[in-house]
Amino acid sequence: MSSIKKYVIILQGDNVNTIVINKILMHMLDFEHRKIYHSTDFVDMNETSIDYYRKKVEKALNSPSLKELTVGSLHEMMLRSEKMIESQEEFIKQAHEMTDKLFALGSVIEEMPNSNVLFVDCYKNGERYVGALKLNYRYIPMSVIDENNIRITKKQVLPTMGSPVDEAIIVNVDAKKLFLIEKKYNIDGKLDFYLNAQWIKGEEKLTDKQKISTMKKVVRKMDDIYNVNDGKALPLMKHEIQEKIDTNQPVKPLEIVKKVLEKDGQAQEESEIMMKDLGIGEEDQIESLSLTAMDKCKLVLDDEIEISLPIEEYLSGDKVEKVKQEDGTYSILLKDVSEVIVK
Repeated sequence: MSSIKKYVIILQGDNVNTIVINKILMHMLDFEHRKIYHSTDFVDMNETSIDYYRKKVEKALNSPSLKELTVGSLHEMMLRSEKMIESQEEFIKQAHEMTDKLFALGSVIEEMPNSNVLFVDCYKNGERYVGALKLNYRYIPMSVIDENNIRITKKQVLPTMGSPVDEAIIVNVDAKKLFLIEKKYNIDGKLDFYLNAQWIKGEEKLTDKQKISTMKKVVRKMDDIYNVNDGKALPLMKHEIQEKIDTNQPVKPLEIVKKVLEKDGQAQEESEIMMKDLGIGEEDQIESLSLTAMDKCKLVLDDEIEISLPIEEYLSGDKVEKVKQEDGTYSILLKDVSEVIVK
Protein backbone atom coordinates (compact mmCIF):
# COMPACT_ATOMS: atom_id res chain seq x y z
CA MET A 1 0.00 0.00 0.00
CA SER A 2 1.46 3.38 -1.01
CA SER A 3 2.31 6.02 1.56
CA ILE A 4 -0.04 8.95 1.98
CA LYS A 5 0.89 12.60 1.76
CA LYS A 6 -1.36 15.42 2.93
CA TYR A 7 -1.85 18.48 0.76
CA VAL A 8 -3.15 21.82 1.98
CA ILE A 9 -5.14 24.01 -0.40
CA ILE A 10 -5.82 27.61 0.57
CA LEU A 11 -8.35 29.22 -1.75
CA GLN A 12 -7.51 32.89 -1.78
CA GLY A 13 -10.06 35.64 -1.96
CA ASP A 14 -12.34 37.65 0.29
CA ASN A 15 -13.66 34.37 1.67
CA VAL A 16 -10.80 32.00 2.47
CA ASN A 17 -11.36 28.26 2.54
CA THR A 18 -8.72 25.83 3.70
CA ILE A 19 -8.91 22.34 2.22
CA VAL A 20 -6.57 19.61 3.46
CA ILE A 21 -6.49 16.45 1.35
CA ASN A 22 -5.63 13.40 3.47
CA LYS A 23 -5.88 10.72 0.79
CA ILE A 24 -7.48 9.83 -2.53
CA LEU A 25 -8.32 6.41 -3.95
CA MET A 26 -9.34 6.12 -7.60
CA HIS A 27 -11.37 3.44 -9.38
CA MET A 28 -12.54 3.26 -12.99
CA LEU A 29 -15.97 2.41 -14.39
CA ASP A 30 -15.74 1.08 -17.96
CA PHE A 31 -19.37 0.83 -19.05
CA GLU A 32 -18.34 0.37 -22.67
CA HIS A 33 -16.66 -2.98 -21.91
CA ARG A 34 -18.71 -3.70 -18.76
CA LYS A 35 -15.67 -3.80 -16.47
CA ILE A 36 -14.64 -2.24 -13.18
CA TYR A 37 -11.01 -1.47 -12.37
CA HIS A 38 -10.41 -1.33 -8.61
CA SER A 39 -7.25 0.29 -7.26
CA THR A 40 -5.62 -1.06 -4.14
CA ASP A 41 -3.17 1.83 -3.65
CA PHE A 42 -3.92 5.45 -2.84
CA VAL A 43 -3.01 7.90 -5.58
CA ASP A 44 0.44 9.46 -5.63
CA MET A 45 -0.25 13.20 -5.61
CA ASN A 46 2.98 14.26 -7.26
CA GLU A 47 3.83 17.51 -9.02
CA THR A 48 2.23 16.25 -12.25
CA SER A 49 -1.13 15.30 -10.78
CA ILE A 50 -1.68 17.34 -7.60
CA ASP A 51 -3.14 20.38 -9.37
CA TYR A 52 -5.76 18.23 -11.11
CA TYR A 53 -6.84 16.44 -7.92
CA ARG A 54 -6.79 19.68 -5.95
CA LYS A 55 -8.98 21.47 -8.45
CA LYS A 56 -11.50 18.63 -8.65
CA VAL A 57 -11.87 18.45 -4.86
CA GLU A 58 -12.23 22.23 -4.73
CA LYS A 59 -14.85 22.22 -7.52
CA ALA A 60 -16.91 19.54 -5.77
CA LEU A 61 -16.83 20.99 -2.24
CA ASN A 62 -17.63 24.51 -3.45
CA SER A 63 -20.12 23.62 -6.18
CA PRO A 64 -23.30 25.73 -6.30
CA SER A 65 -25.05 22.57 -7.52
CA LEU A 66 -24.47 20.76 -4.21
CA LYS A 67 -27.82 19.84 -2.71
CA GLU A 68 -28.18 18.75 0.88
CA LEU A 69 -30.26 15.69 1.65
CA THR A 70 -31.99 15.01 4.93
CA VAL A 71 -31.23 11.44 6.04
CA GLY A 72 -31.14 9.61 9.36
CA SER A 73 -27.98 9.11 11.42
CA LEU A 74 -28.06 5.38 10.59
CA HIS A 75 -28.31 5.97 6.85
CA GLU A 76 -25.99 3.81 4.74
CA MET A 77 -23.85 6.78 3.64
CA MET A 78 -23.44 8.09 7.18
CA LEU A 79 -22.28 4.69 8.40
CA ARG A 80 -19.96 4.19 5.42
CA SER A 81 -18.33 7.61 5.88
CA GLU A 82 -17.69 6.95 9.56
CA LYS A 83 -16.07 3.63 8.72
CA MET A 84 -13.92 5.21 5.99
CA ILE A 85 -12.14 7.48 8.46
CA GLU A 86 -11.40 4.60 10.85
CA SER A 87 -8.55 3.07 8.83
CA GLN A 88 -7.02 2.83 5.37
CA GLU A 89 -8.25 -0.75 5.03
CA GLU A 90 -11.83 0.25 5.81
CA PHE A 91 -11.59 3.20 3.40
CA ILE A 92 -10.54 0.84 0.60
CA LYS A 93 -13.28 -1.66 1.46
CA GLN A 94 -16.08 0.91 1.52
CA ALA A 95 -14.84 2.60 -1.68
CA HIS A 96 -14.78 -0.82 -3.41
CA GLU A 97 -18.40 -1.51 -2.44
CA MET A 98 -19.60 1.97 -3.43
CA THR A 99 -17.88 1.64 -6.81
CA ASP A 100 -19.69 -1.64 -7.43
CA LYS A 101 -23.00 0.05 -6.59
CA LEU A 102 -22.28 2.98 -8.93
CA PHE A 103 -21.44 0.51 -11.70
CA ALA A 104 -24.66 -1.46 -11.14
CA LEU A 105 -26.75 1.73 -11.30
CA GLY A 106 -24.94 3.10 -14.35
CA SER A 107 -25.00 -0.17 -16.29
CA VAL A 108 -28.73 0.09 -16.97
CA ILE A 109 -28.46 3.69 -18.25
CA GLU A 110 -27.80 3.54 -21.98
CA GLU A 111 -25.77 6.75 -22.37
CA MET A 112 -23.72 6.47 -19.18
CA PRO A 113 -20.14 7.54 -19.99
CA ASN A 114 -17.05 5.78 -18.72
CA SER A 115 -15.63 7.49 -15.66
CA ASN A 116 -13.06 7.59 -12.89
CA VAL A 117 -14.34 7.77 -9.33
CA LEU A 118 -12.21 9.68 -6.83
CA PHE A 119 -12.79 8.68 -3.22
CA VAL A 120 -11.52 11.56 -1.12
CA ASP A 121 -10.79 11.97 2.59
CA CYS A 122 -10.21 15.63 3.40
CA TYR A 123 -10.86 18.59 5.68
CA LYS A 124 -12.59 21.82 4.70
CA ASN A 125 -12.24 24.65 7.21
CA GLY A 126 -11.43 22.13 9.93
CA GLU A 127 -14.39 19.80 9.27
CA ARG A 128 -13.86 16.23 8.05
CA TYR A 129 -15.34 15.27 4.68
CA VAL A 130 -15.51 12.01 2.75
CA GLY A 131 -16.58 12.11 -0.88
CA ALA A 132 -17.01 10.08 -4.05
CA LEU A 133 -16.40 12.30 -7.10
CA LYS A 134 -17.50 10.78 -10.40
CA LEU A 135 -15.42 12.21 -13.26
CA ASN A 136 -17.23 11.40 -16.48
CA TYR A 137 -15.10 11.02 -19.60
CA ARG A 138 -15.48 13.44 -22.50
CA TYR A 139 -15.08 12.62 -26.19
CA ILE A 140 -12.69 14.70 -28.27
CA PRO A 141 -11.97 14.36 -32.01
CA MET A 142 -8.48 13.25 -33.01
CA SER A 143 -6.67 12.55 -36.25
CA VAL A 144 -5.43 9.00 -36.94
CA ILE A 145 -3.18 7.78 -39.77
CA ASP A 146 -4.20 4.29 -40.87
CA GLU A 147 -2.31 2.72 -43.81
CA ASN A 148 -1.50 6.13 -45.28
CA ASN A 149 -5.11 7.23 -44.91
CA ILE A 150 -6.04 9.99 -42.49
CA ARG A 151 -9.31 9.73 -40.62
CA ILE A 152 -11.00 11.42 -37.69
CA THR A 153 -11.97 9.35 -34.68
CA LYS A 154 -13.08 10.02 -31.09
CA LYS A 155 -10.88 9.69 -28.04
CA GLN A 156 -12.08 9.45 -24.45
CA VAL A 157 -10.42 11.81 -21.96
CA LEU A 158 -10.99 12.94 -18.39
CA PRO A 159 -12.81 16.26 -17.89
CA THR A 160 -10.57 19.31 -17.88
CA MET A 161 -9.13 20.57 -14.62
CA GLY A 162 -11.37 23.63 -14.41
CA SER A 163 -14.65 21.99 -15.44
CA PRO A 164 -17.40 21.32 -12.86
CA VAL A 165 -17.74 17.90 -11.24
CA ASP A 166 -20.79 16.25 -12.84
CA GLU A 167 -21.71 13.86 -10.03
CA ALA A 168 -20.65 13.41 -6.42
CA ILE A 169 -21.69 11.99 -3.07
CA ILE A 170 -20.19 14.06 -0.24
CA VAL A 171 -20.55 13.60 3.52
CA ASN A 172 -19.55 16.14 6.15
CA VAL A 173 -18.66 13.56 8.77
CA ASP A 174 -18.35 16.05 11.64
CA ALA A 175 -21.63 17.87 10.95
CA LYS A 176 -23.37 14.65 9.85
CA LYS A 177 -24.62 16.19 6.61
CA LEU A 178 -25.00 14.50 3.22
CA PHE A 179 -24.72 16.31 -0.12
CA LEU A 180 -25.16 15.29 -3.77
CA ILE A 181 -24.21 16.67 -7.14
CA GLU A 182 -26.45 15.00 -9.70
CA LYS A 183 -26.63 14.81 -13.49
CA LYS A 184 -29.70 13.95 -15.55
CA TYR A 185 -29.67 10.99 -17.93
CA ASN A 186 -32.20 9.49 -20.32
CA ILE A 187 -33.99 6.97 -18.11
CA ASP A 188 -37.08 5.16 -19.43
CA GLY A 189 -37.52 7.75 -22.16
CA LYS A 190 -37.16 10.90 -20.09
CA LEU A 191 -34.33 12.95 -18.60
CA ASP A 192 -34.06 12.30 -14.87
CA PHE A 193 -31.68 12.00 -11.93
CA TYR A 194 -30.85 8.56 -10.55
CA LEU A 195 -28.47 8.80 -7.56
CA ASN A 196 -30.98 9.98 -4.99
CA ALA A 197 -34.05 8.32 -6.48
CA GLN A 198 -32.46 4.88 -6.88
CA TRP A 199 -29.87 4.78 -4.11
CA ILE A 200 -29.66 7.52 -1.47
CA LYS A 201 -33.41 8.20 -1.09
CA GLY A 202 -32.97 11.33 1.02
CA GLU A 203 -35.25 14.34 1.32
CA GLU A 204 -33.83 17.04 -0.93
CA LYS A 205 -33.15 20.60 0.18
CA LEU A 206 -32.64 23.48 -2.24
CA THR A 207 -29.20 23.94 -3.77
CA ASP A 208 -27.37 27.23 -3.24
CA LYS A 209 -28.09 28.09 -6.87
CA GLN A 210 -31.82 27.52 -6.27
CA LYS A 211 -31.73 29.60 -3.08
CA ILE A 212 -30.16 32.54 -4.92
CA SER A 213 -32.75 32.19 -7.71
CA THR A 214 -35.57 32.17 -5.13
CA MET A 215 -34.16 35.26 -3.39
CA LYS A 216 -34.02 37.12 -6.71
CA LYS A 217 -37.59 36.12 -7.57
CA VAL A 218 -39.00 37.25 -4.21
CA VAL A 219 -37.01 40.49 -4.01
CA ARG A 220 -37.90 41.44 -7.59
CA LYS A 221 -41.61 40.74 -7.05
CA MET A 222 -41.80 42.70 -3.78
CA ASP A 223 -39.92 45.62 -5.29
CA ASP A 224 -42.26 45.66 -8.30
CA ILE A 225 -45.34 45.68 -6.04
CA TYR A 226 -44.20 48.07 -3.29
CA ASN A 227 -41.39 50.02 -5.04
CA VAL A 228 -39.25 49.61 -1.92
CA ASN A 229 -35.85 50.38 -3.45
CA ASP A 230 -36.62 52.20 -6.70
CA GLY A 231 -35.46 49.30 -8.88
CA LYS A 232 -32.25 48.72 -6.89
CA ALA A 233 -33.44 45.69 -4.92
CA LEU A 234 -31.32 43.09 -6.75
CA PRO A 235 -28.05 45.08 -6.53
CA LEU A 236 -28.78 45.70 -2.85
CA MET A 237 -29.34 41.98 -2.33
CA LYS A 238 -25.98 41.16 -3.93
CA HIS A 239 -24.34 43.88 -1.86
CA GLU A 240 -25.75 42.40 1.36
CA ILE A 241 -24.51 38.93 0.40
CA GLN A 242 -21.03 40.23 -0.30
CA GLU A 243 -21.01 42.12 3.02
CA LYS A 244 -21.77 38.86 4.86
CA ILE A 245 -19.00 37.03 3.02
CA ASP A 246 -16.45 39.82 3.56
CA THR A 247 -17.12 39.77 7.32
CA ASN A 248 -17.24 35.93 7.52
CA GLN A 249 -20.87 35.92 8.65
CA PRO A 250 -23.38 33.21 7.69
CA VAL A 251 -25.31 33.98 4.50
CA LYS A 252 -28.96 33.43 5.45
CA PRO A 253 -31.30 34.05 2.48
CA LEU A 254 -34.39 34.97 4.50
CA GLU A 255 -32.45 37.39 6.69
CA ILE A 256 -30.94 39.12 3.64
CA VAL A 257 -34.26 39.42 1.78
CA LYS A 258 -35.88 41.02 4.84
CA LYS A 259 -32.91 43.39 5.20
CA VAL A 260 -33.23 44.52 1.57
CA LEU A 261 -36.96 45.17 2.06
CA GLU A 262 -36.67 46.73 5.54
CA LYS A 263 -38.13 50.07 4.40
CA ASP A 264 -41.58 48.48 3.99
CA GLY A 265 -43.03 46.27 6.72
CA GLN A 266 -45.73 44.82 4.46
CA ALA A 267 -43.15 43.84 1.83
CA GLN A 268 -41.01 42.22 4.54
CA GLU A 269 -43.93 40.21 5.88
CA GLU A 270 -45.06 39.01 2.47
CA SER A 271 -41.48 38.15 1.44
CA GLU A 272 -41.06 35.95 4.52
CA ILE A 273 -44.26 34.05 3.69
CA MET A 274 -43.15 33.63 0.05
CA MET A 275 -39.67 32.43 1.01
CA LYS A 276 -41.03 29.84 3.44
CA ASP A 277 -43.61 28.67 0.91
CA LEU A 278 -40.76 28.18 -1.57
CA GLY A 279 -38.79 26.05 0.89
CA ILE A 280 -36.42 28.52 2.59
CA GLY A 281 -36.65 28.92 6.38
CA GLU A 282 -34.98 31.00 9.10
CA GLU A 283 -31.95 28.73 9.50
CA ASP A 284 -31.25 28.00 5.84
CA GLN A 285 -27.82 29.15 4.69
CA ILE A 286 -25.86 29.49 1.47
CA GLU A 287 -22.61 27.55 1.75
CA SER A 288 -20.77 28.23 -1.50
CA LEU A 289 -20.76 31.40 -3.55
CA SER A 290 -18.83 32.92 -6.42
CA LEU A 291 -17.74 36.37 -5.29
CA THR A 292 -17.33 37.53 -8.87
CA ALA A 293 -21.04 36.88 -9.40
CA MET A 294 -21.93 38.99 -6.36
CA ASP A 295 -19.85 42.12 -7.00
CA LYS A 296 -21.34 42.96 -10.41
CA CYS A 297 -24.78 43.97 -11.58
CA LYS A 298 -26.09 44.00 -15.12
CA LEU A 299 -28.46 46.49 -16.70
CA VAL A 300 -30.41 44.80 -19.50
CA LEU A 301 -32.27 47.20 -21.81
CA ASP A 302 -35.32 46.33 -23.91
CA ASP A 303 -33.27 46.45 -27.11
CA GLU A 304 -30.98 43.69 -25.70
CA ILE A 305 -28.15 46.10 -24.85
CA GLU A 306 -26.39 45.01 -21.65
CA ILE A 307 -24.27 47.15 -19.33
CA SER A 308 -22.20 45.42 -16.63
CA LEU A 309 -20.75 47.44 -13.77
CA PRO A 310 -19.65 47.09 -10.12
CA ILE A 311 -22.54 47.09 -7.66
CA GLU A 312 -20.96 49.83 -5.55
CA GLU A 313 -20.86 52.15 -8.56
CA TYR A 314 -24.50 51.50 -9.42
CA LEU A 315 -25.78 51.96 -5.88
CA SER A 316 -23.80 55.16 -5.29
CA GLY A 317 -24.98 56.77 -8.52
CA ASP A 318 -21.63 58.51 -8.94
CA LYS A 319 -20.81 56.89 -12.28
CA VAL A 320 -24.18 55.86 -13.71
CA GLU A 321 -27.61 57.42 -13.58
CA LYS A 322 -31.01 56.33 -14.86
CA VAL A 323 -32.82 59.39 -16.24
CA LYS A 324 -36.55 59.36 -17.02
CA GLN A 325 -37.52 61.25 -20.17
CA GLU A 326 -40.73 63.19 -20.78
CA ASP A 327 -42.06 60.45 -23.06
CA GLY A 328 -41.74 57.84 -20.28
CA THR A 329 -38.60 56.19 -21.63
CA TYR A 330 -35.27 56.07 -19.78
CA SER A 331 -31.76 57.11 -20.67
CA ILE A 332 -28.65 55.67 -19.05
CA LEU A 333 -26.07 58.36 -18.30
CA LEU A 334 -22.45 57.28 -17.73
CA LYS A 335 -20.50 60.02 -15.95
CA ASP A 336 -16.82 61.00 -15.72
CA VAL A 337 -15.66 58.46 -18.32
CA SER A 338 -12.13 59.28 -19.48
CA GLU A 339 -11.72 56.45 -21.99
CA VAL A 340 -13.90 53.92 -23.82
CA ILE A 341 -12.36 50.57 -24.79
CA VAL A 342 -14.30 48.06 -26.89
CA LYS A 343 -13.71 44.43 -25.79
